[in-house]
Amino acid sequence: MVAKRVMNSRKEETISVIVETEDRKKFETSAPSGKSKGKYEVNDFSNKGLTFSIDFVNVLGKKIADERIVFETFDDLNKVEKIVREYDKSSNLELVGGNSLYALECSLLKAMAHSYEVEPWKFLLRTNKINVPMPLGNAIGGGMHVKQDKKLDFQEMLFIPKTDKFFDASFLNLQAYKEAKRLLKEKDKKWKSKITDENALATTLDNESTLKLMAQIRDDLRDKFKMKLEIGMDAACSGFWNRIKYTYLNFSKEQPVKNLGKAEQLEYLDKLIKENKLFYVEDPFYGDDFESFAKLLSKNKQTLICGDDLICTNPDRLFEAIQKKSINSVIIKPNQVGSLLVAKEALDMARKYDIVPIISHRSGETNDNIIAHLAVGWNIPYIKTGITGEERLAKINELLRIERYC
Repeated sequence: MVAKRVMNSRKEETISVIVETEDRKKFETSAPSGKSKGKYEVNDFSNKGLTFSIDFVNVLGKKIADERIVFETFDDLNKVEKIVREYDKSSNLELVGGNSLYALECSLLKAMAHSYEVEPWKFLLRTNKINVPMPLGNAIGGGMHVKQDKKLDFQEMLFIPKTDKFFDASFLNLQAYKEAKRLLKEKDKKWKSKITDENALATTLDNESTLKLMAQIRDDLRDKFKMKLEIGMDAACSGFWNRIKYTYLNFSKEQPVKNLGKAEQLEYLDKLIKENKLFYVEDPFYGDDFESFAKLLSKNKQTLICGDDLICTNPDRLFEAIQKKSINSVIIKPNQVGSLLVAKEALDMARKYDIVPIISHRSGETNDNIIAHLAVGWNIPYIKTGITGEERLAKINELLRIERYC
């Protein structure tokens, strides 16, 4: 087992872990990193720095080899976690770092699948029914995902196809992206073809104009291709909440700057959902406002009101959201908790209470495609992984390949 330093899509340093099997096969996983992070996520790396995380994994690998610890089932990952917890008893993995444990567990998962001569998705699958998830495609973006003077306050504008095949869905998302690019050139005279760190189009149009453009594309492509297409957004409102107001800097053409209190934010989001027929809204309030989430959901039960910063793939926070009826959908990001076992616990809880799970990439991605395998192996109905860009296409192309296999 060897850990090393690599770069993610934002040219930031991250960790990669290689596990070698007895038959000399090597399996590698590189961990992504988020830019817009919930405050309840575990640390990416050790408080002592990335070098300490790398050294820790290398020492851990030697211990595993010396003690000849065997990994045969998914639950055997607990053997690693028990050792880690002997050294790091913090709730946020401050000594080890969540990305370190995540990359190690994913590489072990790949190695275990190889020992059974199957791919990771098939190793994880506990049913004969194989579902390839529908993609949430980030087409137009803003917020913390882009650096420019004038940008969307909302972080992601998403297309969500609903087709029988992932191939058709990925095709539809790509057509929607191309159409968005064409229309932005027409309507956004200040647009310089900039993209966000998830390869979405970084417009200078205001929030409401952009949503109208998204709705126009949705309606046009539905007619053109005779396929169902929905739209949604990741509002990522924690990013512009100042503990008193939501401060918008690109609210509308008529009034760019706007400050909204909690009640006004609720009314505004409700209006946007209804006017634009939004299928999906992620993080419409800051990451502790269970009450406002619940109020918005009660007004829009047919819309997926999704928690990311609110939950951070944490089963305890998910249970609180379920008890308070705050969400009907949840983002699953395994590296938010640094543990595939805990991520699976959150996923199982979501299923138990009819909460729709969505597995997600991070903005600082790598070419690793393990979340495609987790999505299929865990029968997750949606995957959020962008539309274009090398690191995003690594997941999309893997899902296309798995669908052909099926």
